[in-house]
Order: sequence, then structure tokens, then C-alpha cells
Amino acid sequence: MKKKFSIITLLAIITISLTGCSKYEKDKSYDTDLYGTYSDYWEASNISYSQNESYTFNADNTYNHIYKEIMDGNINNNIDKNGKILSTEEISNDITQITLDQEIVDWSTGEKSNDIIYKYKNMIGNFLEIEVPKGKTFKLQLSDYVWYDEEGQYHVCNGDDCQCEGSSPKYVRKNNIIYFQSMDEEHKDCYTIGCYIVDDGLFTPELYKAEEQ
Repeated sequence: MKKKFSIITLLAIITISLTGCSKYEKDKSYDTDLYGTYSDYWEASNISYSQNESYTFNADNTYNHIYKEIMDGNINNNIDKNGKILSTEEISNDITQITLDQEIVDWSTGEKSNDIIYKYKNMIGNFLEIEVPKGKTFKLQLSDYVWYDEEGQYHVCNGDDCQCEGSSPKYVRKNNIIYFQSMDEEHKDCYTIGCYIVDDGLFTPELYKAEEQ
């Protein structure tokens, strides 16, 4: 997975259909075990982009990963992979670290490693070990190009020549959730869930397990 704080993930958050939304997206998280299917479909119509992804974890420690990415009508990625869960580890009261036999390559160093994803309640995604300051807004640097400022702005820049004026959403913290404001003028009073503040860090959800009936 390891798409930490990607621009595409941000676009998925801020271009979600918000017709008829309440001011703050409802938190639908709940406690569940690991096994089952986690999935989500993201679409950013303004750039003709869609992404469909799912992980299914089985009790025999096998998994299936499906990932399909389409940009401007072209399929950029189309993955349907079966593999094994190498290990699961409770790294805090809230977070489970899942190591898969799927190999990934670090683009900056070229080093290969097993893919690691994280589970929080009924979600899987990314986890960053970091101390989050108190307050509705705060100053927090996540990387060279991603940070929160004290004025309530969330910045995502791409490259050394960072020009993100007018292209970064506002945010606000309520309890343990960080919400992003819609950048759509029609729905500027709507806020979607971006991250969860958990023990020892920040969890960014990407895929969700459907609630059992």
C-alpha cells in the first residue's frame, strides 16, 4: 500500500460527492477482527481519474489484493494478486501492523522490502508514528512537502518548487479526528474525515470493511 499522504489520496478526499452532506462526515468506524474484505472506490472527475482497490484477508493467513487505476480512460494499473500474510503485530492499543509477502521497492533508495499495511478498527491504511499537538489547529510537519499549519491549512506540495497557494484544503480537529473542508465552493461547509489521531501517531484510512448485517 504505502501511498502515504499522496496527492491522489488527497484528491479522493476533497472531490468525494458531498451532495446533501451534513457539516461533518459521520464517523462509521467500529471494532472488528482482521478477516474479511476492505475496499473503496475513489473518483476525481476533474482529472478523469478513478481507483478501485480491495484487500481480502482470510483465516488461513492468505490474502487477495485487487487494484485498478484508470486515468483519462487508460488503465495505468490492474493488479489481482493472491499471497500470504507473513505476520500481524499489535504495535499499540489501536494499531495492528500487517506484513505481507508482496514485495515493494522504495522509489528513493531502490531497496526492496515486504509490504506493510496497518489496521485501525474496520479500516486499513497508513500509520505514521508522530506526536500530534493538542488544539483544533496546530503546527505539524509530516514530511518535506506535507504539513499542517496553525492557521488551519493542510499543505501538500509536489517537488522542490512548492506552489500550493489555493490548492490545499483547510482542516480542523474534533476529538481524535482530523476533518478536511471541501474545496468545492458549493459544499464549502462540508468536512470529510481525513485522519484519526491514535496512540503514538496518525492513522490515514484508505480502505473500509463493510459492516456485517
